[in-house]
Amino acid sequence: MKGIFIIVFSFISSIALAESFGDLVLKFDNHDLFKSQLSKFKAMQEKARQSGSWGDPKLNVSAMNFPKNSLAQDESMMTGIQVGLSQKLSLSGKYGKLRESGLESAKTQESQALQLRREFVKGLWEISIQKDRLVKELKVLKENYDWIKNNLKITKRLYSTGKVPQQAVLDIQIRKSELGSLIEQNKYSQESLKHQLSVLLSSEEVIDIDLSTIYWKKLDNWKDSSDKHDYKKQTLKHNLQASDLKVSAQNRNYLPDITFGISYTKRNELDGMGDFVGASISIPIPTSDSRYAAKKEAVHKKMEAEKSYRNYLNTKPNLLKKMEFEIKDVNNQLSILQKETLKFAKSSRDITAKSYSRGGADYLELLRSELQYQHQLMKQINLIANLKNKKINYLYIKGSDLSAGGKK
Repeated sequence: MKGIFIIVFSFISSIALAESFGDLVLKFDNHDLFKSQLSKFKAMQEKARQSGSWGDPKLNVSAMNFPKNSLAQDESMMTGIQVGLSQKLSLSGKYGKLRESGLESAKTQESQALQLRREFVKGLWEISIQKDRLVKELKVLKENYDWIKNNLKITKRLYSTGKVPQQAVLDIQIRKSELGSLIEQNKYSQESLKHQLSVLLSSEEVIDIDLSTIYWKKLDNWKDSSDKHDYKKQTLKHNLQASDLKVSAQNRNYLPDITFGISYTKRNELDGMGDFVGASISIPIPTSDSRYAAKKEAVHKKMEAEKSYRNYLNTKPNLLKKMEFEIKDVNNQLSILQKETLKFAKSSRDITAKSYSRGGADYLELLRSELQYQHQLMKQINLIANLKNKKINYLYIKGSDLSAGGKK
């Protein structure tokens, strides 16, 4: 009894409630990888603010000229306690440019995070298309199974009257068994798809998607879609802007920073001169290779970013044009199949079945017509799925919004 309870509990716990497309899309906002990328973006923002800072002022306290033997404060006129304050100052404005460059680099990371989210949504579309294909294939297999089952009864009747050989009964039974196996295989694939969806969402629960909540009509407007969500383009653009600002900062780096300091020395009154005050300015002499090498590095990185951005702008239209031709090709194949081939295949099967029931057609012709019609139906389903995938890829490459959901 306990074993039966465990089996029933395991079965119930494995059942996944179908969720809407829109609800699943919202779950990507809490995906660990997406949140990790956003945390990196925020960290880069803070790093940019650090790079734009002049640094903290320095407070210095010194005990000056105390006698070694007595450490007395009133034996020498030069003995005293000095307090100094110094601060690094930039006259070039390079730190402002470094801050702007860092913020642009942070935007690059933000765009990459948003692009990652789009990849997740694209994966959700692909799983939805795959499930839709499996559901339609299962319907075809079940209809064919019932058709074969009905013709098996006819075959047994014909065999009893001596109109068909025993081999006909065996071959049709084999075909019925094959269809039953394909049906079970399809069901297994649908169950496996639920776990694939759970992996995509990084969820411990088994998740399913409600196909009726997917707004398939969105795919009909694939060519007129916008490119406002082309985060790859934004990534490259921000990277170029960050590189340009880095070059500007390195150009200003040739004017060195100065360190300005003031001091106050508390003295004894042995000479009647009172306390001392002082000021200092220190300027590094730019003779090392570090500044020049940093400038050249920034220039080369800008050239790299510029070429990558230009290459993307040049290749994207051609890639989209190529995808347009592929979509039109699949559309043409589907149109011919639906207008001609499927009609002929169905007519052939119906005529052959009618003739076979009267003892006219051979059982091999019956099986051949059934296989041919099923093949064309499966081809139609696969072409539709292929067409949907190509449209999703087009929308993804173009930079369109993939998150739309709703009723069919």
